[in-house]
Amino acid sequence: MEKLNSSQLSKAFQVSKVTIRNWIDRGCPHEKSDKGNSFILSEVIRWHQERFLKTSNGDSSKLAESKAMREHFKALLTELEYKERSGELILAKDVVDANFEKARMIRDQFLNIPARVSPIIAAERDPKKVHEILDKEIRQVLESLAGDLNESEGKSQCQN
Repeated sequence: MEKLNSSQLSKAFQVSKVTIRNWIDRGCPHEKSDKGNSFILSEVIRWHQERFLKTSNGDSSKLAESKAMREHFKALLTELEYKERSGELILAKDVVDANFEKARMIRDQFLNIPARVSPIIAAERDPKKVHEILDKEIRQVLESLAGDLNESEGKSQCQN
């Protein structure tokens, strides 16, 4: 779990640092260190939700319940936004598109094998030699793909 400082938490909840200090006084979970306070976002969201839900249970009005629900979902959205900004979450469409492109690249490289090796194989009469040629070609494609995957992983880690 990544820890946030007071500034990061105030940005995540879109509240002032004074509000964060007030939350600490009211029991918001945090850890003190010589660098200041640190927070685990999921624990703060849980504390925040419980605090608002307890407030609404004592008051049976629909308005209080609506406010509590709104705050609950606002806290969940805040957590999702934070995870998306930190690179922990990505859009499912981006994953599907990337996988489609990788699958297309794999298919294309394997489909190119016959065009590259058929003249060589046609000249061979020894089945063992044909096997070696095909084996070598398939291994080259797989190594090339593995190299491409490692490069794209390195690029995506640099972007995060």
